[in-house]
Amino acid sequence: MAAMTGKSEPDGATSWILEAPFRPEGPFGWVARLPAELHSLTDGNEEPSRSRLQLFEGEAALGPAHGVHETIRNVGGGRYSFWYGAVYFATSDNSDPNSNGRTYTARLPADPERKTWPLPAPFRRAGTAGWIAELPPELHDLTDSNEHPHRCRLRLLEEGQRLGPAHTVHDTIQKAGRGGYSVWGNVVYFSASDNSDPNINGGRYSALLEPAKDVHALAASTAGARPVWTRPDKTIRCAVVGVGNRGLWLGGLAQGMAGVEVAWLIDHSPSRLADAMKLFGKDVRGATRMDDMLTDPGIDAVIVTVPDDQHRHVAEAAFRAGKHVFLEKPLATTAIDAKAILAAWQQSGRILQLGYAYRQAPFYAAIRALVRQDVLGPIRIAASASNWNCATAAPTCGAGMPSRSGRAASWCTRVAMTSISYAGCWLLDARPRTVTSFGGLDTFVGPPPAPFCSQCPRHRDCSHVDTALNERRSAAEGADPTAFGLDRCVYRDDKDIIDNQVVSFELDNGTRGTFYLAMQGPRRGERRVTLIGDRARLDGLFEDGQISVTFTDIEQSPIDLTTKESSQEGHGGGDIVTMHEFLNACAGRAPAPVTDVDDAIRGLVFAFAAEQARLDGTLVKLTGADFALPSST
Repeated sequence: MAAMTGKSEPDGATSWILEAPFRPEGPFGWVARLPAELHSLTDGNEEPSRSRLQLFEGEAALGPAHGVHETIRNVGGGRYSFWYGAVYFATSDNSDPNSNGRTYTARLPADPERKTWPLPAPFRRAGTAGWIAELPPELHDLTDSNEHPHRCRLRLLEEGQRLGPAHTVHDTIQKAGRGGYSVWGNVVYFSASDNSDPNINGGRYSALLEPAKDVHALAASTAGARPVWTRPDKTIRCAVVGVGNRGLWLGGLAQGMAGVEVAWLIDHSPSRLADAMKLFGKDVRGATRMDDMLTDPGIDAVIVTVPDDQHRHVAEAAFRAGKHVFLEKPLATTAIDAKAILAAWQQSGRILQLGYAYRQAPFYAAIRALVRQDVLGPIRIAASASNWNCATAAPTCGAGMPSRSGRAASWCTRVAMTSISYAGCWLLDARPRTVTSFGGLDTFVGPPPAPFCSQCPRHRDCSHVDTALNERRSAAEGADPTAFGLDRCVYRDDKDIIDNQVVSFELDNGTRGTFYLAMQGPRRGERRVTLIGDRARLDGLFEDGQISVTFTDIEQSPIDLTTKESSQEGHGGGDIVTMHEFLNACAGRAPAPVTDVDDAIRGLVFAFAAEQARLDGTLVKLTGADFALPSST
């Protein structure tokens, strides 16, 4: 269901007409999705009664507001709750809002009257044209400072008319004047509109506190909260295929939700399988092959966490068996395999969830919300970076992981794609059009002191020693990793994985951008995002959950947003949200998380193009055919 654009009313309020069909919720309750600009104004777990939105039936106000959802469903009587981007409501007489002929409107009352403070003379001279006025103590915490040079929302009025610009450089105020001012520390540095003496020109000067801009309200709401799970009507039974680190983590998330059961574990290693089965209880079944699991009619969903090059085999089989599929990133290691998986998904009619968990992380979700609300204006430049420290990078370059990129997909496809596709495709909702790239293996080269870390005399002092960071090894593998081709020295020469790369690109919306990967980083790895638009520049640091927005209009105070508190473990909080989305869709009470081929594949196409450009030294130009399934499928 859709919502109309907000309409201003004579009293300063804004209203949105909610369009049918409304989704039923219990005997008397109904649900309507709200337009994106209202999502920051709804209630949530942290502030369950903050929303000022009102619901009207025709011209009559419904209520009470902030109703308990159970009461709305079972009692009705006009109660409603604006909650996390939707409104849960009942009609005044518990009739069906889809057929009762009435109009339902969400209304935001006008902001309270702005508050002003008079600034009495005498004013103290500052330079040729400048003057200084003392501020009342209650305003001292609202002024600019060295740490926050553009935060102040106080505005200076002369005879009720705004002066400006605000945040003017003090030297300019003193020498040029012409109404420029700066509210700084405990005072306001200002000049009269005609550079006259404000002590004798008869003008009345006052400070006005503007309400926070909508973008600030939006920013404050995008940090998000840990999702709340409720038991589904029918138990969801899952299988996990591949019980390494990732499989056990995702399976554990699913098992921890009420009404969800992990019933099967599949892994080719009997010893690793036996260890995993101990963690999921006596009722879980295990096997080294999928056959019996796929024919089990009680299995609803399959969580696929096998090595990258095996994704197609497992996912296609699961879709053919009529199962929903959670598929860990990347979708596949080749375009052919990726499109085959997507074709099988479309033919099955089942739910597909891709493990691009950073999309649901509060950090990236907040950035996307700011972009979609057009806070930054048209985005001209997008830049992202992944700077990994050597201790983390070494296993990926060959100490623990497969060293031939054809086995596990290129580094760009496996990991760097996250930053490339988020800063380009997903955050900006665009396709890559042209891609070029340079990169290579320059740090982890040279003669290895020993073939395997456990055989090396220097392993106790080596910062690149294999720690099995990306694996869950069985007891046998842990006892003798060399027998399984693990524990390899990062300097071995049988690898074709790079340790640094630069990608430049242009998107089909005109945005140009760069991405760089470096495995030569400091102690802590970092992911950074910068977006530069016509209205503002955004800078974000994922590990700290920090996002800052600085506006071109100097009178617009910057946004400083943190998502740290809402960023739970597991891809910055994205894993739990991704699993909730998937299982709620499996239960039939939420939309499918992946709905079209283009969204599913364009980040992967981006990564493939970057790798092709690096290997061939070419400029890769992409067309619509690169993002579409073959017509034969």
